[in-house]
Parts: sequence; C-alpha cells; structure tokens
Amino acid sequence: MKRHRPLYPILYISAIVMAGLITFLHIHLIKIKDSENPYNFSALNVAEDIKIISKKPHSIEHPNEKKVVREYLSYRLRQLNGNVKVFEYDSIASKLGGYMDIANIYAVFDPPAVTDSTQYVILTAHYDSRFRQEVLSDTVFSYGAADDGYGVGVTMELVRVANNYHNLWNQGIKVLFTDAEEHEMDGMRNMMEKDPYVMENVNLVINIEARGVRGPALLFETSEGNGRLVDFYKNSGLPYGYSLTSLVYGILPNNTDFSVVKNDYPGYNFAVVDNLKFYHTDRDNYSNISLESIQHYGAQINPLVKSYLLGRAYGDKAAFESSCDKIFFTMPLLGLFSFSKAAYIVLNIVTLLFTLFLLYLSGYMMKITAKGVLGMFCRFFLLSLAVLLIGTFAAYLAALSIGVPFNPLEVKYFKYDNLLFVLSLIFAGGTVFVAAWRRYLRNRHFCREFMASQLVFTGMLSFVSAVLFLDNFIFLVPLAMAGVSFFVSLFSKTLGGIFHIISGFIIALSGFSFFYLLYVTVTIGSLGFLLFLAAPYIGLLVAQLLCVRHVSV
Repeated sequence: MKRHRPLYPILYISAIVMAGLITFLHIHLIKIKDSENPYNFSALNVAEDIKIISKKPHSIEHPNEKKVVREYLSYRLRQLNGNVKVFEYDSIASKLGGYMDIANIYAVFDPPAVTDSTQYVILTAHYDSRFRQEVLSDTVFSYGAADDGYGVGVTMELVRVANNYHNLWNQGIKVLFTDAEEHEMDGMRNMMEKDPYVMENVNLVINIEARGVRGPALLFETSEGNGRLVDFYKNSGLPYGYSLTSLVYGILPNNTDFSVVKNDYPGYNFAVVDNLKFYHTDRDNYSNISLESIQHYGAQINPLVKSYLLGRAYGDKAAFESSCDKIFFTMPLLGLFSFSKAAYIVLNIVTLLFTLFLLYLSGYMMKITAKGVLGMFCRFFLLSLAVLLIGTFAAYLAALSIGVPFNPLEVKYFKYDNLLFVLSLIFAGGTVFVAAWRRYLRNRHFCREFMASQLVFTGMLSFVSAVLFLDNFIFLVPLAMAGVSFFVSLFSKTLGGIFHIISGFIIALSGFSFFYLLYVTVTIGSLGFLLFLAAPYIGLLVAQLLCVRHVSV
C-alpha cells in the first residue's frame, strides 16, 4: 500500500492562505508616507484639510456652512499659487422644495510656458456633503469627510506635490470643486451649460469620489474609447481597477460629476467603495476616515499627474482619445493586465478550444466518460442554483430584520453582513469539499472526473459572460489556469502537482480580490448571486486540492 506524502497538499493549502494574506495586505495595509518630505504625497496632509472641511454638515441645506468650506478651499488653492475664480449659479430648483444658490470653485495652475494650445488635466471633486437622508428610523446628515472630503483633500495634495517640480511642467492643471453634486450634479451641469470655457484645452479628466469610507481607491470607470487611457494607467503605482466595474456601476443607482462629462472628454473616475453603512450618513465624519485609503488615492493618481505634466506627448489635444476599448483588470502582486477587444476575443477562443481539447484528451488518456462528467456537472449546477436561492432568501431575511425593503443591490445597514458573507462562503466551500472528499475516498480517480466537470461548468459561465458582456475575466482566469495545470498533470504527476499549486494560488488571488470588491459594492443584498458567481472558484479549488492529494500518493 502506497503511503500518502502530504507535502503537496500542505503547499497547496499554504498557497491559498498566502493568496488571502496578500490580498488583505494589498487592500487594507497601505504604507502612509512621511508628511515632512515635501515630495511625498502624504495622507497626513490630506487629513488636516479634511478635519476643517468636515467640522459640520455642509450640504445644500446648510448654505452658511457650505460658504465657510468654499472660502477655505479658495484660500487653500490660492496658497498653492492657483488663479482662483468662483462661479455662482442662482435660483436652482431643489427637489427638497424651493430654490437654492450654488457656487463652483475653479483654479488654474499654468506651466512656466503658456500658449494658446497648452493642454490641461482637470482634477474634479465636489465639496458639498449629502443632504438629509433617512437611515432606518432616523434622519441624518453627512459631514462629508470621505464623500467628498477625500476628493478635495487629495486634489490639493496632488497640486502641492506637483508644485515641487513646477519648472519642469509641459502641461498645466485645472481644479474644479463643484457644488450640489449630491443634488443631480447641478454644479457640473451648470458649468457645462453656462461656463463651458472651463473645459477649454482640457484633454484629460480625473474625477475623485467616494462611495464608502475605506478600502482601496478603485478605478471604477473610464470614458469610452479607453485604449490610451488604460495604457497611461500603467504609469500608476499600486493600480486597482477593473473594466467590468463600469458595467456594474451602470446598474447601480448612482452618478457622479464624471457622468456629465465622460462622453465629451477622456478620463478616469476613482473612488473607495467599502463600508456603505457610513456612506451619506452622520458616520461619514473625520473620526472614521481611513489614512490608508487616502494614501492609495495618491499612490495611483500622483504618478499619473506627474507623467502627464512632464511628458511632452500629452500636450496633444487628442493624446488620450482612442477608437479602441480595452479590457483590463488587476490582481494583487501581479499588477495590471490589459487586452484590446480583438486580442481578448482571440484569448477566449483559444481558451475555449483548449478546454474542449483537454476534455477530449482526459477522456482518451484516463477513460473519463462524458456521462460521468455531465452527471457531475448537472449536480454541481443544481447545487449552485440552490445556493443562489438560499443566499437570496438569507439576504431577504437580513433586510426584513432591520426593517428595510429588500433590494438585491442595496441592503446597507445589516449589522452582521460581513459575518454572514464569510460564513456563507465557508459553508458553501465546506459542503462542496465534504461531498467531493467522500466520493474521492470511494474512488481515487473521482478527482479527475470532478475536475473535468468543473472545467465544463466554468467554461459554460465564461462563454455566457463573453457573449453577453465580453468582459469575462472572472471566469476566464480560473478556467485557463486550472486547464493548464490539469493538462500538465495528465503527463507528469510531479509537475502536475506543482502546476496545481501555482494555479490554485493565482485563482485564489484573483478571486479574493474581485469578490471582495463586488461584495462591498453590491452589499449583502446580492448574497445569493455572489455565492453563485463564487461557485466555479470553489469547485476548481476543491478539485485541484483533490488532484494534488491524488498525485502525492
């Protein structure tokens, strides 16, 4: 009787744990830069501005407090050597009743040599906080520390750092702090209608927002024709973005100032999205800001601003215009991946054909039957549907328990949402593992049949996603990685075990990062849907663990 050698299974499980740890560090532990070095973008400097901005609610219902913030921001921009102007717009109809007056703050920072064709990046954020909102049984006002104290504070720190090398600028910076963004983006809309010259010679827009108070700063949206924008984003430090989030954001009931200009100007939209419990509430205050989140804005955007200001190529008005849209995604440790749509289609076709060939080869070499694989696929698919229904019912009960209408995209104030999500994933993964392990103990070759069924399941989801959205990396990455490792294992046990470990690490790295983001974006209301999307990851990781166990005996 052969003895079991546990090295490969131990390494495999360690790789999954390591992927989780790396993802956690990437998401939550950003190093805060020293504020004493003037060349550093420091969250500590930003926090000092936020402390003043967020002393009181300053929404459209607080005109006096909003005026105080406006005067402070105008003062700070002048301190930074900006040419500052305030644009006032009167008698704007309010959906709260009556009319209101609003005012945008605009500043220009010219390069040393200015001509009529000098181009500018415009950094935009809004300085008003959220007006009244009902949270459970209370009426609350936000202090605007994150939304959008993060945006205005980060913008001023970006300008401060850039001033250190002002004599080297080839392009310039414009700053626009809008009013009444929380009320139908009125500040940006009125600017575009009545003072469009603000956007003259602007060839790049960077909008800085917040839909939460913590977590990494996410590039969650670009303008269409993003080919050159994605290429330029490679200059960023610690990139964190997904082209797929533009699709998700389009489904959510949200807009930003960027929504008003994105069809006319190329640009980026950044935001933190974690902890919607604090979003637009009185808990969005200075005591709850995240220095790590603020630092991550700087880590990404500061290198972009520097590259733009110093690069002569970006002085062309059409420098960021493109007819090409790119698919892009990031993974912790591994960085940014981007593909043209044509290249991505080819990648999908190659992966699909390789998967079909692999299924045929495994049947030929290992006598895996189509009946057995399809039977296992059907059982797993039905289990995934059951998980979807059970998870949705659990989310419905969570909404019912706090007295809010069930909305699959927003159940924000359930106290135990994180615990419910983690326990659900553990339960789903544990159920799959126990069921597969019991079958494996009766038939050690079951692991190959189970692996083949998971390739079919993941391949099906990948194909459907590609047809509907094209952007299907959440299934394409695990399908390709698991397929390669399974292929190698057909010919070599030792190499197969090594490739399964590498594959499991990359699949977990991709999955942990994206599902964290998706979960904090759509909330516990989408629990069932999230568990269904996670099913192929769970299935492939369990299948590879069984395969690693098999090659170690």
